[in-house]
Amino acid sequence: MSTKEGEETRMGGKAARARAARKGLEVVTNLSSHRPAGGAPTAHDLENSSPECNQILLALEELEMTARIKFRPHLRQRKEIPMDNHGSMIVSVEHGCGQQQDNEDGKNEIGESSSGYHDKHLCDLSEKNLREFTLALIPVERISFQHITNLDLSRNELWDLPSLESIPNVEHLNLSRNWFAKLPQSIGDLTKLKTLIASHNMLRSSRASLLIDQPGEIDGNESNLYESRTKSILQSLELVEIDLRFNQNCGHQKLKDVIQQELPSVHIKMTINFPCPVGAFVGASAAERDPSLLRSQLEPWSTTALRRRLVADFGDKASSPEKFPRADVMTRLLELYQEESESRNTPRTIIQASGTLIDDLYREKLLLVLKKWKDEWMGKNLERTSIRAENYMILTSPKSWEPLGRKKRQKAEAKMNEHREIWDLAKIIMASVDNEFASKYSALAVTHNFQGSPHIDRQNVGPFYGLSLGDFDDKTGGIMVECSARVVANVNTKNRLGKVDGRFSHWVAPYDATNRERYSLIFYQTMGDYQKIGPAIFDMSVVEEKV
Repeated sequence: MSTKEGEETRMGGKAARARAARKGLEVVTNLSSHRPAGGAPTAHDLENSSPECNQILLALEELEMTARIKFRPHLRQRKEIPMDNHGSMIVSVEHGCGQQQDNEDGKNEIGESSSGYHDKHLCDLSEKNLREFTLALIPVERISFQHITNLDLSRNELWDLPSLESIPNVEHLNLSRNWFAKLPQSIGDLTKLKTLIASHNMLRSSRASLLIDQPGEIDGNESNLYESRTKSILQSLELVEIDLRFNQNCGHQKLKDVIQQELPSVHIKMTINFPCPVGAFVGASAAERDPSLLRSQLEPWSTTALRRRLVADFGDKASSPEKFPRADVMTRLLELYQEESESRNTPRTIIQASGTLIDDLYREKLLLVLKKWKDEWMGKNLERTSIRAENYMILTSPKSWEPLGRKKRQKAEAKMNEHREIWDLAKIIMASVDNEFASKYSALAVTHNFQGSPHIDRQNVGPFYGLSLGDFDDKTGGIMVECSARVVANVNTKNRLGKVDGRFSHWVAPYDATNRERYSLIFYQTMGDYQKIGPAIFDMSVVEEKV
């Protein structure tokens, strides 16, 4: 990872910062300057962006503010979101309506355990920005090792623990809101442990990661310090309750069933996201969603992003993930959008932007090549089934093959050789508009009759370029991209290269897909230097506004 990439990763999400920290890179802990996609630009954004990007950021924010104060004049500035140093929203105990704040991890804002364990036996080391825990941190002048029954290490940045043999009487351990990818084996030292809170981490779903593997099962090449045991580590404890909520990879009902089978007398708390809770999503994938519906356009966003939008952009109170799940968040958002759309035809402001026109000679030659590709491969190139398209093929750059195994590398190389003409022409066209990006992009998506499909490209490390060709009408079939809560851009890409940040919700604008053909190339980057999210579009030189 380059220095630049490391610097930008520090401001990424929790997982990105955890990976960077494990590699020994400096990672920013205080996220006060972190801006969620579509939020108001911060001073940090403006200091670290080009003048052109700054101008676009401020112009888009002005459009958003104008639309917002028309219906919510008290929100000239977005409502401040109560956040902790992990970038997590602080919510009240009673769904944002009480004075006491609770963060769904067993702690409230005044530092007391909401489980009732705040007493002389509590060792509270929460919110200390710790990346390493040692027993030397325990204030022995106040509490002896033998007297500790409640150890709170929540809201730090820990990913492992040392031996805990010196504090054998711990009954309640809080590891919530840390960077654990697996439960530390040293939990096995706490034989009297009754309550384990490990919510809001990054736990993997393997048996070894959750300490329910049987004797002799070893995670990878790691040695098992407890090989002599006859039970799994968690089975050997006196557990009454384990909290695994809000671990993204630990949300399958089958996993909960497995854990419950291993720990039949333990109360298991998990956030189940598969099978998907009723009402949480509409459509199994982007391909199945009607892009004309506001809900479909909002669906790609995480529940956290939608929850923040309710607070910052609509002035609602912060809501509890446990008491106000995704279905309720979406319902509430749609109600608020509907209130604003009653006085106009659309719930959001649409701006018409345009990409850079490409040379006619290149366009005509590329279109012939793409038609030949379609005729030869019709229905055989459906490499992204979550997207609605008649053909969808991905070519990757030779540089991206380096980490691949021999067979995968040979397959990628053979595919490139078969479609070399498309790749080479695309490279020439990109270089004619943005020579620097022509040397950076790592993949090229080639599509035929791509329709709708609102989605977010979370694997991208920066913006992408889109180009569309065919006999569909001009100013149709472009790229629609959400710039903020109330502003959507329609970027005309017919015969043009349009630059868009696919880390915002985006989809293909309507066109006559029944009687016309639309081919597209998407140039994107999934490796190399990470670029912090800035504006959703990059050219507002010719913008028409439609309200």
